[in-house]
Amino acid sequence: MNRIIVFLLIVCSSTVAQELKITKATKQTINAGASPSSTTNYTVQFRKETTCKWSVDSVVNINTQKSVSFNIVKVDNSNLTSPNLETVKCFSKKDKGLYEISFASSKSRGSGRPNTPTGTMVQLPDFPKGAIVYYRIGKKKRQFVIEIFEELETIDAP
Repeated sequence: MNRIIVFLLIVCSSTVAQELKITKATKQTINAGASPSSTTNYTVQFRKETTCKWSVDSVVNINTQKSVSFNIVKVDNSNLTSPNLETVKCFSKKDKGLYEISFASSKSRGSGRPNTPTGTMVQLPDFPKGAIVYYRIGKKKRQFVIEIFEELETIDAP
């Protein structure tokens, strides 16, 4: 009987921990301007599969241990080339579906663009160790860690 109770506790806790599932994490650098500035945009897509009250509290850079500004949107149809995005302002029990958290880091003057006017290469402020997303399911605090971001093609804009 004790084994069954322990088994049920393990199954229940692992089920609750999987209410938000990461589907994709990407980063893309955009170099722009005469004295180049670089912005690296990070996107984390996740799926919420159960109905429960939830919220995203913060996104933290693992390397610096500092919280960063982020935006969260609900993606209506991810199969479209330009899916409908709706900014999430309140998190309800009815919500289910695909969501996207986005945040960025920037660097000015001679950032990483080849043949920059200054001829220097400066390391971008980055998330080399990844990011942690802190969220709540009901009143319980939870987190998921993104250790690796898929790197998309760098854009060199004029």
